[in-house]
Amino acid sequence: MQGIILQQRNAAKPLTGKSFLLSIAGILVRLAIAQMIVNLLIAATGEGLLNIVFYVYAIVLLVAFMRRTVASYVYTLKEDELVLERRLGDSTVGLVQIPLDHIVSLREVRMAEDLKTTYRQVTHIDPDTKPARRVRAAFVLSLISSRLSRLLAGRCAQDVTGHVLVYNEGSLRCACTFRPDEQMCSALAQKLGERYGFDERMTHGRVHTLYARALERAFPALYPYVDPLVKPEEVAWAREEIAKQKAQKNPAEKKQDKAADGDAQKAPRRRRKQG
Repeated sequence: MQGIILQQRNAAKPLTGKSFLLSIAGILVRLAIAQMIVNLLIAATGEGLLNIVFYVYAIVLLVAFMRRTVASYVYTLKEDELVLERRLGDSTVGLVQIPLDHIVSLREVRMAEDLKTTYRQVTHIDPDTKPARRVRAAFVLSLISSRLSRLLAGRCAQDVTGHVLVYNEGSLRCACTFRPDEQMCSALAQKLGERYGFDERMTHGRVHTLYARALERAFPALYPYVDPLVKPEEVAWAREEIAKQKAQKNPAEKKQDKAADGDAQKAPRRRRKQG
């Protein structure tokens, strides 16, 4: 067995009496509203099986409540491996085991970073490292308006939510977010060396997607590694070429173009006179 160098446990935040009562009241209100909506849908469609939707929603609320009150996150650094666990009580519900020699980089991650633009497989061990709901909505809104997207995300877009660990799993490059404390970060820095704090996004091909372009416009400081489908340099070059082609036209062609334009403008007038 490998010796354990350091272990960190992030326990769930305890709820006080007032916050506990408010949480329970919020759950009951949501369940009541959901039951009313399901009853209306059953009355309109006659499908009693829609009650299943209510039960699924109740389970989702229960799991979310347990994550806030019971869930804990354990990070174990061993000689040649890093183990990240998500636990509910004493039961492990999520586990990521990463050999240290498979790790490519470890760096800070910010609220408005959409890691899925670069990595196909992204695991959030600690849900607090995921973008908030309004930030996820800002990602979608960035396709419409960069300004509205920044307003919706707010100043929290630049806030550090934790660290992202980039590692190789076979031929696939994956990412995992978690929240190590200062002691764990120091131990990982000693183990990883130059890979700690290294932003490996600059070492591989840049992202060429419409969505990435929208994110670059909305949050330019966070997406220096994306390229638009059509680069601004190419647009400028095309405009210059069009201007050159127009300037190179000989006088005869210009006169013909003007004559054609004049005939096109006079044609409707002649038709009116004939009528």
